[in-house]
Amino acid sequence: MIASLVRSSVRLVAVPILALGLVVSVLALAAPADAKRVRPGFFGMHDTRISGGTLTTLPIGAVRVWDSGTSWREIEKRRGHYDLGRLRTAVRTARSAGVRPLIVLGQTPRFHARHPHAPGAYGRGATSMPRLTPWKRYVAKLARTFGTTVDYQIWNEPNVVNYWTGSVSQMALLTATAGRTIERVAGRRAVVVAPAFPLRLSSQRAWYRAYWHASVRGRGIARFVDVVSANLYPLEHQAPEASMNLARFARRALPKAARQKPLWNTEINYGLRGGPAAKEISPRKQAAYVARTLVLNAASPVSRVYWYAWGLGSIANTHLVTPDGSELTRAGRAWVVTATWLSGAEVRGCSHTGRGRLRGVYVCTFRDGAEGRRIYWKPRGRPVGVRTPSTTRSWSSLSGTTTERSGHFRIRVGQAPVLVTFRR
Repeated sequence: MIASLVRSSVRLVAVPILALGLVVSVLALAAPADAKRVRPGFFGMHDTRISGGTLTTLPIGAVRVWDSGTSWREIEKRRGHYDLGRLRTAVRTARSAGVRPLIVLGQTPRFHARHPHAPGAYGRGATSMPRLTPWKRYVAKLARTFGTTVDYQIWNEPNVVNYWTGSVSQMALLTATAGRTIERVAGRRAVVVAPAFPLRLSSQRAWYRAYWHASVRGRGIARFVDVVSANLYPLEHQAPEASMNLARFARRALPKAARQKPLWNTEINYGLRGGPAAKEISPRKQAAYVARTLVLNAASPVSRVYWYAWGLGSIANTHLVTPDGSELTRAGRAWVVTATWLSGAEVRGCSHTGRGRLRGVYVCTFRDGAEGRRIYWKPRGRPVGVRTPSTTRSWSSLSGTTTERSGHFRIRVGQAPVLVTFRR
């Protein structure tokens, strides 16, 4: 397992936002000696078409290979026979695009399940604890095949009964077994990612905490993985800002040994209702949600975020591409614009006002060399006018329109983020 992976070792600090004339309440991080830079690998995606050889052209640096016909039970359909054709195609497609693949190792083939009649979203037995010998063989097969060219995730959402009906201690044992096997076969530079945990329900948070405080033969889970993973979906009526509360919990709930490991947001979208179709929201709000998601995750302890998903159906309310896949939606175009704003920038802080006329305005500050960048938005209520810094050079809307302007001026700030650039 790698020791050189970039760590998200940032701290919460109070940040005065002088352009607003207020000292504001704090959302995120800023540690000048240890600053986080937004690199291409930060932008992740799910694309179910990847095992067929196609991949989104949006600017991304990582892809999570899931819901693409590449789960364990779809690879090993007969005992000891592994059909890796679709998974090889997915990995080859990602790597040819310069994108880092993340393989999810579950779900259990029925003939390897300790409880073959266990119900689940992917069929009988898929959610069951597997027998350890076939689990080790399968993990070793993938590690020999792909080595360090991919990242390996232990399981998807074990704190949801549709994906796991085993116990916390059994998932801990699977983690330790897979971590040791990957390290032995692929080497210490292989990246092992902990299971992906949704956290929006209190029961899910309790499961997450119990997992991370479990041990296997006296060793904590942190010994066997390199990356912490959470699926930061908020409740169905909530916006991107609410998911950051879950990100903070994800870090706080960890034992000390795990707290310095990178945190990846391995699934995010909005409006999810646990099965029924999500309630629709306007294209304008969808675009604002995408932009705010990327900015907030960039300015948080999250070091990689995977959007769920390219070509998504009605399960969520924010869509990057039209149903026929022919063109980007307003939200998809917002992804492109926001990635341009953030790419290569160093995170300085993210805060929001707590009182006064500008109450509720968010300000996230980045820098790139001599250029400062501030991204403003107001998620609720009527838009307000915000005065920019005296060294302002330009401002850009989420539509991609840029206005060159020097000195102080006032911009209108509402739910869609606005970028202001200035000389530092």
